[in-house]
Amino acid sequence: MKKGKVFFHPIEGSASLTISWSSGPKGDAVEAKKGDGVGFFSDQGDLLCVIFDEAQSNADRQILEFDRYRIEISIKNGRVVHKATQLMTISPLRKRRSKRKQSI
Repeated sequence: MKKGKVFFHPIEGSASLTISWSSGPKGDAVEAKKGDGVGFFSDQGDLLCVIFDEAQSNADRQILEFDRYRIEISIKNGRVVHKATQLMTISPLRKRRSKRKQSI
């Protein structure tokens, strides 16, 4: 995954925070399964962009989790550090195989 561009312009100490990995069209927003924010994904499910609803500029730490991705931010004195992790998904076939191996 290429380096994301962070857009964060707080007014009176907080603002929404956007991280974008693509300059192209984003499509429909998908609500995070965990955390307050949305994500935008390609037709193949690749992460394009995320928006955290509200982040504090002096100090904050948040996580957005989607089906295939987990995005973490930490903010200290207005400086934003982010990490995007692709989560492993196990296909139903692999689940059945791993259960079989465990029961033997």
